[in-house]
Amino acid sequence: MGVVLGGLAYTADFCQGLLAAVMLLVSSSMFAWGAAGLAFGFAARDRRSAIGSAVTVLAVATLVYYGIILVDGHRWRDAVADGDAFPGASSLVSVLTATAFWIAASVAGGTVLGFLGQAIHRARPTVAALAAGCSFALLAGQGAVAATHAYALGTGWTWFVEGVAEVLLAAALTATLLGRGPGPHRWWTFAGAAVALLAASHAVWVQLDTIRTTGTLW
Repeated sequence: MGVVLGGLAYTADFCQGLLAAVMLLVSSSMFAWGAAGLAFGFAARDRRSAIGSAVTVLAVATLVYYGIILVDGHRWRDAVADGDAFPGASSLVSVLTATAFWIAASVAGGTVLGFLGQAIHRARPTVAALAAGCSFALLAGQGAVAATHAYALGTGWTWFVEGVAEVLLAAALTATLLGRGPGPHRWWTFAGAAVALLAASHAVWVQLDTIRTTGTLW
């Protein structure tokens, strides 16, 4: 699964238009990667294996994605940096730094997602519902921001629909996983936690997007 996810994420970088939106949704979004970690955590037999499985699938996907970039080489080998005696060297360092960062993120994210997936599957009903609501917020936050930005800035219906699809698929996945648990199912607890935590997740993603685009916190 990790190999497929990493390979598709690399392919998505070269897609355009509607195909780019579809590939982003299924392979290169927070929803896609988070769903993989959550599903592996849910399917595991205990908490330790849940965390291990989630971390492994995300780390493998990261290594495959950046491994293809390194092997292909066109993103860094032909780069030109002003004043750099070795034109591709700084770009290669950037790729290696990004790899290390996202491996660390895979470990952290996989730990959280594995824990949540196992909680949805095996925890007491109220805890399982809260874990499902938290999982929904994690998976849907980036999509919610993408949808609101696309609507507000008028960047086109394609990206608005893609963001909305991330939110809806996150809701469908977490509700399905919760429904597969032993029950009884606390659906209102799940819904309340999902809405409240999505608002918090949306705020966090807005700030992350601001930092990414402007380099400032506010």
